[in-house]
Amino acid sequence: MASVEKIKRQLEDAKTQYDKCEEKLKEKEEKLEKQEKYKNENEKHWWIEDIQALEKQKEKLEKQKEKLEKQKEKQIEKLEEEVKELKVEKNELKVDKNELKVEKNEWKMQMQKLQNTLMEATKTD
Repeated sequence: MASVEKIKRQLEDAKTQYDKCEEKLKEKEEKLEKQEKYKNENEKHWWIEDIQALEKQKEKLEKQKEKLEKQKEKQIEKLEEEVKELKVEKNELKVDKNELKVEKNEWKMQMQKLQNTLMEATKTD
């Protein structure tokens, strides 16, 4: 069960990373929109350079976001596979437990037969 907690923690970590990237991207987009207004008004030349730099940053962040989304999907798939494996393992353990119970009952019956045989043998003596 500790593995399930670990898996949940990993999934939360991936989500947190994704959310942070999403938040940074939104901030950069808002800043870019504000600066584009200045560009349209033909403000100072340095605004244009800033806008171009921000556009490059935006592209970079979008690529990072895509990469994180892919990583998130892969991690989710991996975690889902681990959960499946844990469920299979749990079921196998249940089967083993049931087999041991059957074996235990067989031994009890064998012991009972031996005790009955012993009692009959002592009665006839």
